[in-house]
Amino acid sequence: MAAIIDPEETLIDRYLGLAAQEGVRIHYVLDTHTHADHFSGTIELARELGVPVIMHRDSPAPFVDMRVDDGEKINLGKLSLNIMHTPGHTADSICVHVEDRVFTGDTLLIGGCGRSDLPTGDPNQLYDSLFNKLLLLDPATRVYPAHI
Repeated sequence: MAAIIDPEETLIDRYLGLAAQEGVRIHYVLDTHTHADHFSGTIELARELGVPVIMHRDSPAPFVDMRVDDGEKINLGKLSLNIMHTPGHTADSICVHVEDRVFTGDTLLIGGCGRSDLPTGDPNQLYDSLFNKLLLLDPATRVYPAHI
């Protein structure tokens, strides 16, 4: 069982090929926030696979099938996808914490954090998300940011 987080439109064939190669079925497609800086492959990938799109409950996106909030858990086989609402980059930003890993979307990037000057961004909320949520995770947590 698998989930794809923040799929890029240009990489859909690669995701499908890797899933086939590994013999796993993709059950969910998640977007960590409403993307303003690139084209998400979420809609196309979810439609091709016939799986639900997951985003935060505050997402303005009309194509969301499952709306989640802070503290919710999504079962994925033996794994649990733990949703962390981390507003600041956008109001609907989430991180996905899975065991010893966290997928941060644009909340936390390599060498910085997501911009908070875009629509629905808020620097105070971003500070709170970073210092009162992400930095409270175990220091050994592996971080997988967007835009690598």
